[in-house]
Amino acid sequence: MPYLLLLLTLLYTAALIGIALGVRINRTTRCAEPRTFISVIVAARNESAHILALCRALAQQAYPPERYEVLFVDDASTDDTARLIETFIAEHPGHAMRLIHSQGREQVRSPKKHALAQGIAGATGEILLFTDADCIPPATWVQAMASQFDDETGMVIGFSPYEVPLPHTLLQRVVALESLSLAALAAGTTGYGRPATCSGRNLAYRKCVFEEVGGFAAIAHFVSGDDDLFLKLVHERTPWKIRYALDAGSIVPTRHLSGLKAFVHQRLRHASKGFYYGWRMTGTLMLAYGFNLLLLVSLLLPSRGLMPWVALGVKGCAEFFLLGRFALIMKRSRYLAVFPLAELLHIPYVVFIGALGPLLRIRWKEKRIAEPMQEAS
Repeated sequence: MPYLLLLLTLLYTAALIGIALGVRINRTTRCAEPRTFISVIVAARNESAHILALCRALAQQAYPPERYEVLFVDDASTDDTARLIETFIAEHPGHAMRLIHSQGREQVRSPKKHALAQGIAGATGEILLFTDADCIPPATWVQAMASQFDDETGMVIGFSPYEVPLPHTLLQRVVALESLSLAALAAGTTGYGRPATCSGRNLAYRKCVFEEVGGFAAIAHFVSGDDDLFLKLVHERTPWKIRYALDAGSIVPTRHLSGLKAFVHQRLRHASKGFYYGWRMTGTLMLAYGFNLLLLVSLLLPSRGLMPWVALGVKGCAEFFLLGRFALIMKRSRYLAVFPLAELLHIPYVVFIGALGPLLRIRWKEKRIAEPMQEAS
């Protein structure tokens, strides 16, 4: 077992260093004044507490107002979400904003993808930008994301940290760092042309790309996946380049999860799709899981000597190198203050979430659904 642990430690460390070096590959020459017409699409259900903050943020974009539109898709809300949007639109006639009411929610497995598809169908922009109702994009967002597109780029991934309001509790800081780690992984792998993940809270792609892969049809049987599984479709089925936006002006802050339970539930939902990313990604995830499981078992058995502690130290250094490199670029180095605590929690967290995610039924809004046990085509 010590030799296996040593081998997995070396492989894990080499992978993280490689990903860290891949982060800066995303740096591209930005278009100074993008002229493309943009459609911002937001699917919202029962978001009356947050929707006006988003409306104001989208109305205050620095991008020329005649060059972008905003489409809100009300996903059969039972609160005042739709009424608040309608009132805001009526009070701001100088902005191209529309409200679409999603139809047929109860007839589909994935209501959010269904709502987004209706928004996309009504969009007139060449480039589609997506965010969630509980996010607050800065005034630079549309401009910064649009400027990442060149003639070969079909999709741009953005960063969306939990920082509304700024993290102040220990749990919020640890969650913010964990979110940073996923973003660093996405940026590094995207640099090599093999993007691992993305977030629908900050994502952009061409409308023709959506049409080229057949929309969400191939992943309609998944309750989630309008972001990461759609990313997989674009990567595998089209020649378009995918980039990560290494621009602090493109960052879209989102609201904190309500607590530890909400965080665990969200991560279990994400882990439930682990077997559907294709054999390369699934194999890599299983290798990382096996390393963390073996390391946890080794640390719990005192007779294993110093090797598990050496492996833990090497693992921590590699992870800090990746996080530090990404955090410095995105001006989020302050999150690294809780790294020692997060590092101690990381191994049991990975083992717990990785084991239960594919097995548990998950809740999506009011619906309790299990992801289908079949490969995404």
